[in-house]
Amino acid sequence: MTRDSYEMNTNRLSRGGSLFGADPQTQLRTALRTNDYATFKKLVSYGAVDLEYVYQYPDYKSCLDLAVSELGREQFVKLLLQHEVNVNRLNETHGAAPIHFAVESGNLEALKELVEVDGIDINIKSKGNTALLLAIKKIEDLEDDRENELAVYEDMIELLLKTGCNPNSPDSKGVTPVYSASKQGLERVINFILHYSKDPVDLDTYKDRRGKTARNFLKEAFPHLLPRFDSAVEVIDAIDNDKLFSYLSRHEEDNFIRDFTKLVKKNEHRSALTANNGINTMLQVATEKGLEKVVANLLANGADPNATFSGNNYRPIAIACQNGFLKILKKYVEHESILFDSVNGESLVQITIKGMRSYYKNPKSDHRGCLKLLLENPKVNINVNHPDIKDNTALHYAARNGDNDTVLELLRKGACVGLRNKFNEPPLADINAKTLETYLDECITTNGERPSDDDYEIHFKYSFLVYPNNSLENELSKVPLMDNANNNVKEYDAILAPETDALLYMTRNEELRQLLKHPVITSFLYLKWQRISCLFYANITFYSLLWLCLILYIILGYGVDKKPPDAIAALNVVTRVGAIIGLILLILRETFQLLVSPTRYLQSIENWMEIALIIVTAWILCYDSAQESTKQQLSAIAILLSSAELVLLIGQFPTLSTYIVMLKTVSWNFFKFMLWYCILIIAFALSFYTLFRQVIEEEQVPPNPNTTDKEEDEEEDFFEDPGRSLFKTIVMLTGEFDAGSIKFSTFPVTSHIIFIVFVFMIPIVLFNLLNGLAVSDTQEIRANAELVGHISRIKLISYFESILIGNAREYVRSTNCWLWPSYLQNLQIIKPKMLCIKPLAKRVALFPHFLPKYRIIVKPNRDNQIDIPHPEPLGKFGDDYEDIEGGGCCFERCQNYRLDRKIVKNAKIIISKKTHVSEFDEIKDKLLVYEEKFSNLENTLKKVLQAIESNHKY
Repeated sequence: MTRDSYEMNTNRLSRGGSLFGADPQTQLRTALRTNDYATFKKLVSYGAVDLEYVYQYPDYKSCLDLAVSELGREQFVKLLLQHEVNVNRLNETHGAAPIHFAVESGNLEALKELVEVDGIDINIKSKGNTALLLAIKKIEDLEDDRENELAVYEDMIELLLKTGCNPNSPDSKGVTPVYSASKQGLERVINFILHYSKDPVDLDTYKDRRGKTARNFLKEAFPHLLPRFDSAVEVIDAIDNDKLFSYLSRHEEDNFIRDFTKLVKKNEHRSALTANNGINTMLQVATEKGLEKVVANLLANGADPNATFSGNNYRPIAIACQNGFLKILKKYVEHESILFDSVNGESLVQITIKGMRSYYKNPKSDHRGCLKLLLENPKVNINVNHPDIKDNTALHYAARNGDNDTVLELLRKGACVGLRNKFNEPPLADINAKTLETYLDECITTNGERPSDDDYEIHFKYSFLVYPNNSLENELSKVPLMDNANNNVKEYDAILAPETDALLYMTRNEELRQLLKHPVITSFLYLKWQRISCLFYANITFYSLLWLCLILYIILGYGVDKKPPDAIAALNVVTRVGAIIGLILLILRETFQLLVSPTRYLQSIENWMEIALIIVTAWILCYDSAQESTKQQLSAIAILLSSAELVLLIGQFPTLSTYIVMLKTVSWNFFKFMLWYCILIIAFALSFYTLFRQVIEEEQVPPNPNTTDKEEDEEEDFFEDPGRSLFKTIVMLTGEFDAGSIKFSTFPVTSHIIFIVFVFMIPIVLFNLLNGLAVSDTQEIRANAELVGHISRIKLISYFESILIGNAREYVRSTNCWLWPSYLQNLQIIKPKMLCIKPLAKRVALFPHFLPKYRIIVKPNRDNQIDIPHPEPLGKFGDDYEDIEGGGCCFERCQNYRLDRKIVKNAKIIISKKTHVSEFDEIKDKLLVYEEKFSNLENTLKKVLQAIESNHKY
């Protein structure tokens, strides 16, 4: 038994650290619910529990909240109060204090214990209601056993009035205790208020939304009580917080400023700045109502723009963003103490965008203006890629709203299109293709020179593909993303991230797929291919050597009985050693892929082929004493598997990918078509079996001495069993009927008819149909050859990224299968960057090393030379920072990257279109200017004519 665990007996308690005992907090709640006061007292006295702890589902209450909410728990309440539990603590979930829970449950005895506590705030509000007003309102909801419960609530009201509860305190709608009692016809309650109220009762100040006061209802229900109210001392025109809140609830902006200014002059306004009505503070209410003057007045007189309270932690600036109050937001932004931190996990930009989709539109709302202010004001400095609790970014919400203008604005400010939420969906899932194309066009700009000048430049921008953790510094804040002062790991090694995941998603989206041919994306893929091609060629070279050594070893040495010449024997030794080395490297490669992402690896047919090739090759190289028949079979399988793998590997080359796609597409379509058509083929095979098989009769026919054994073999029945019949039928599919060997004489009519139907349906119809499918698929792939090449390149680059950088989550999602549980789909035995492959991972990534500013400069008139801008200032990240433009090694410095001419040509076309549009806009702007001048001239002439007419009259 551990030191921090205890057994449950008369004097010992079960500690949460015990393996067999329950959590003390849970035991405390259980003892309270089961009315086990002895256990409850021991737990409290021992000090093993937190009495302020708030239990989660389904209660969301503290121990005192639970005790006062249940009848017959007075002892528990007394004990908790003796231990000085906070009686004024407002429950964040329910927005109520213990005194409100006691009133709601009708627990008079608990209420008596609470009001006796020194320091209790008897007028604390829950959602705008004091305990007195809440008790009066609860009477209206009484149904069963109303008489008995009414007496309890009347006693509670009397008790609250005796202890000094304010009878004039209204709720957020201007309802006071007298108002509610008069409306319900509760004469006894009204008499309690008259008798116990220490201050004069105000019947006229507070009005509901219809403008009715307590006097109106009292006059209707109990007119005889009005003289008693009027005979009391006149109500002093005091300015309290309730009156100020009532002004705000009725949008009486001028009255609020008038009375609040009076308090300021008396220097009595400090308490009002921090007051709340149980729902909001004054600044929160003013902001929510859109009262610009009130907000300005409160801020000018010292109100904290970031202040909230336990019942509402939504900061005023977030309320302004949610409602789209631009003028109020400007006042907050200009305030020197304002905070722009996230609110409840949401950034101000997210709150603003989510507010755009509200059904009720306030005339004062200008969400677009608020968004522009937040994005463009340098003081705000908000991360545009900030994720909320669901990992949604602002771009997710804008795209989901279908707000194309907002999507464009966010993309211009550096929003990433590839960030996925908890449902594994990127913003691309909802972005309109036309909108994305517009932004991609904006990513191509020039330096303003004429296209014929030598200094003419085309700029390509890729910031929309940069993940927040994949940049050396945030574009908006200009602050390094992570503090590396106490970290021995190089910063840029820790922030590598996949860069083609968004493009991989576009390959699966029919609407966005055509955008993969855009010059911005094709130029990005070109750069990625230049970085990754060396790894691709190394992989092909290694496997080609393995294939060559394996084939030569099988043909020249494996399974050969006679002793070969010395030269051949020496070559066999060399090929065997080469095959063994290649096999070891292949095993290492496949093992690493398996450990990086087991589920993705095992879901690939090509990987299963490689596993089979490893097994067969290992058997050939390690087990030389096998039987000759076994060697022949293994050799055949190894040659086919290794050659098929080589074909698929070479087919990954972008220029050859179209042909591999043709092969895969046609094969898969044939397979799907034949999957259900094979029913008919099997039916014909069984029909042939029943018609053409030889029936063995009981009487033995003596052998014909004139017939040789060879002739008997040739007359062997091909349909003697269903298996051979099916094989023969499949052979007949190709047109090899060999009708002469089929015995139609047994059933001449039936067999001929069925055979003719077979010839018509299978070799003629089926084969022509398959040929038509193949031609159709091939033509379609050829028509989209360029797009197919881009898609193949994206998949290849993404594959390398997943292995070297790590991208398992997205890949598992794309091949999601019900056979794999969710915890296995995200399984990674090793992380890619755990091993000594960081240089390779760094080689694959463009951000942040190769393209630190997420853009390139192409000079079309200098043989399409690519220049890479340096970060500012150069060498900011210390001695480890490399010469990015020239590369990190002497080999890269010798490379001179040049962009493909076709990409440059397409970029020029887009620039030409943009220039044409800009000229049209320029003419349009000039016409608008002239129109405005003519309008001003017309107004001037009208004024002159009016002046002349007036002078003429006089």
